[in-house]
Amino acid sequence: MNAKTPIVPDPPAAPDRTVVIAGGGPTGMMLAHELGLAGVPAIVLEREPVIGDHSHNLGVHPRAVEAFEQRGLLAEFGSEFESWPRLHFSMLWLDVPRSGDDFTVIIEQRLQQEVLTRRAAELGVEVRRGHEVVGVEQRDGGVTVTVRSGGEGGPTYAIECRYLVGADGPLSTTREMAGFDCEESPLSYYGIFGDVVLPEGSEAGFVTDVNSRGIFCIWPFQENVIRVMSIEFDARPDDPSTPVTLEELTSSIRRVTGEEMKFHELRWAHRYGGTTLHARDYRKGNVFLAGDAAHRHFVHANHGHNTGIHDAVNLGWKLGADLNGWAPQGLLDSYSAERHPVGERACGHGQAQLEIMQSMERSPGLRRLIGELIELDDANRHFVTRVTDVRYPLGSADAVGADHPLLGGRVPGALLKADGEDAHPLHVARGVLFDLTSGGDSAAASVAADWRGRVSVVAAGPVEGVSATALLVRPDGFVAWAGVDDVVDGLSDALTRWFGLPG
Repeated sequence: MNAKTPIVPDPPAAPDRTVVIAGGGPTGMMLAHELGLAGVPAIVLEREPVIGDHSHNLGVHPRAVEAFEQRGLLAEFGSEFESWPRLHFSMLWLDVPRSGDDFTVIIEQRLQQEVLTRRAAELGVEVRRGHEVVGVEQRDGGVTVTVRSGGEGGPTYAIECRYLVGADGPLSTTREMAGFDCEESPLSYYGIFGDVVLPEGSEAGFVTDVNSRGIFCIWPFQENVIRVMSIEFDARPDDPSTPVTLEELTSSIRRVTGEEMKFHELRWAHRYGGTTLHARDYRKGNVFLAGDAAHRHFVHANHGHNTGIHDAVNLGWKLGADLNGWAPQGLLDSYSAERHPVGERACGHGQAQLEIMQSMERSPGLRRLIGELIELDDANRHFVTRVTDVRYPLGSADAVGADHPLLGGRVPGALLKADGEDAHPLHVARGVLFDLTSGGDSAAASVAADWRGRVSVVAAGPVEGVSATALLVRPDGFVAWAGVDDVVDGLSDALTRWFGLPG
């Protein structure tokens, strides 16, 4: 055989149980990790041959930090994290401490991908770098995915799988080839991130500037190196397929600011932008969308990255339940039902900022009004948490405890801590019934015992600030049932709804 002849990878051993993930960014690799925990065969197809040395996404929101912690991943990113105290809405700065929310922390995207890739591989996930999806054909009970390896002109091969998940970014090939119906806004933007070296003896501090033409920002990054961001409204690059040059970056800055800036060297740059685009449904037959492939929006406060992590955590355990044969009816459809409103909020949040900034000259009063509102505590908190503070409608309106403040929200952080050397049940993506009674032998624990194959019972004891005697928590960390005074009304229904029939 000629040494240059490409080797087509072996087909999946169990195609009727295999999930193919298009895209090996944080969303795709988080989903791969979730499927690995569920024991589901998964293949990740990532066009880029290696994980890049640079990261255009740095900030991880508090809720995404919780998602990493509930899987036992956070410690692998480091022991101490630098906080990022600044968030904005339309470049009007928000007061995060006054909102009562935790700070965003700095964890480089590169590091997230490296850790998630390693953990997924340890769980049996196959990651094929330098491979990309170029064809999608749905059939009864599965999908035929055509894959190209080695870049443009490279050989192609087919994978038969049960499900395909497009986590391949804002220009998703999966979304286009599977024919997802989307809503698209007319407003667009064109942005560049770049790490540039300053001329000898130059210094630069933190700078932000916004006008009706666009946004310009500088962050001190390393010694003699700054990160520059230039965003132009209603613009597109001349040729988005070519690498970013120093001239392209400085020309964009000149058009936004009217100033000529000189940099010594461009070390790395990333081009992004486009219109706001939102899939009307995140599922079409056996194909799903997650992350930027499902909800492409204006880059603001890193919401796209963080929302994608939660898409993956929501979808992963549900695919696992389906392929492991115990999913209750409608479980897979609940993915889009729960996550679509979150994506819609993220898209609308970004779209509103574009509208406000692009109308600065003709409607200056609108921006002043938003600035005044932000000074109010409730409004400040609303802008800080509008996208990240997620709550699902998990209870029936007429059920006992349907109005419990924890129902449908994130599990309290105190219950994420592992007990000694034992792994927390949420680390392995299992459901958990937390027994919060003093005796550790509640009626709720007895009911949940019939689902012991899918739900762990943890005798946590009373927890300060948690007004419940028992909590049923789904594998994605959301409270599906809350009991008080050791009353178990509605618990069996909640267990059946999310974990299938007992036994």
